[in-house]
Amino acid sequence: MKIIFASDSFKGSLTSHQVNSIEMSVAEAVLGSGDYIALEMADGGEGTLAAIERSVPGYLRVTRNVKNPLGNSVNAAFLLRGSEAVVEMAEASGLTLVPEKERNPLNTSSYGTGELIREAVLSGARTIYIGIGGSAPNDGGMGAMRALGYRFLTADGMELEGCGRDLSQVAQIDDTAAMAALKDCDFHIMCDVTNPLIGPAGATYTFGPQKGADKEILEELESGMKNYQTMLEHYSGIELGQIAGLGAAGGLGAALYVMLNGQLQSGVDVLLNLADFEAMLEGADAVISGEGKTDWQTLNGKVVCGIAKRCRSHNIPLHVISGYIGEGVEELYELGVTTMTACVEEELPMEEIIAGAEERLRKATLKVLQI
Repeated sequence: MKIIFASDSFKGSLTSHQVNSIEMSVAEAVLGSGDYIALEMADGGEGTLAAIERSVPGYLRVTRNVKNPLGNSVNAAFLLRGSEAVVEMAEASGLTLVPEKERNPLNTSSYGTGELIREAVLSGARTIYIGIGGSAPNDGGMGAMRALGYRFLTADGMELEGCGRDLSQVAQIDDTAAMAALKDCDFHIMCDVTNPLIGPAGATYTFGPQKGADKEILEELESGMKNYQTMLEHYSGIELGQIAGLGAAGGLGAALYVMLNGQLQSGVDVLLNLADFEAMLEGADAVISGEGKTDWQTLNGKVVCGIAKRCRSHNIPLHVISGYIGEGVEELYELGVTTMTACVEEELPMEEIIAGAEERLRKATLKVLQI
């Protein structure tokens, strides 16, 4: 029997690698030996680098010292394979790099992510995949672009640092000193959200609170982001309006799209393509996937959703084992999910979930394999 284990992490309790390993060990105990394949998964946010490194052969991890969201030094990595590179924003500009008491998106910058992109280009990469989840900044990607040679100027011609509080002051974008090699690169933006740059569902109001913004800060950032969008439209000649995904990572999606001609793509689809998941599915009897919580948000390009579509096209059963099954999941059955099983039947305190995560996952997997 051939079974593919391709679960996302159970955020806060188990990594993708741990989930797959536990489920595989249960399969071996219940079904005996078989063709069991573990594929570590992520959707462009934290863990994307590790998932690709484990699941796709040939990538070399390269570490560089860059700036974190507050401008301090941090060691961050990217992956390199010939002329291909994978950059994960969370490595240099992730929210976890900022102590909770210092979280204020007026002060944070994506500069370090730009440094990683620059290092990848200098290392010979011309096809670059950028995972942009889990970010701390809300700077519209100005910091990252500054690291690549772009300049953001005030009406008086003064260069801005490129943090969130500078959004309202941008009056001109100067690309005369941008890296020449960027024009020869193809950028693939691994994005699992569809938020526009501004508005109630935009970068600021949707993600700003988790980055430390209170109501006053949100209003200042949104006002600045409206000005920034206008400047991007003047620079590019493109009406950005409600283009889905531009609000990802505090607006980094917009900067990559406008200035680097980046292609907004589903993060899980990029990973599945890199891992040649289509070939992996040949001869498979079943796929087991899951995540910490499966609910209506899963339909917005999450791991389970991406895998379901491919399983449906190959007529292969997909069994979802998640920590918790919430509301709005009915459409997943239409997309290709065969069964859904929860490790816990009701939401519990995180401490309790973490303490019993492995045992609950084993029991849920046993239940599925005995169907």
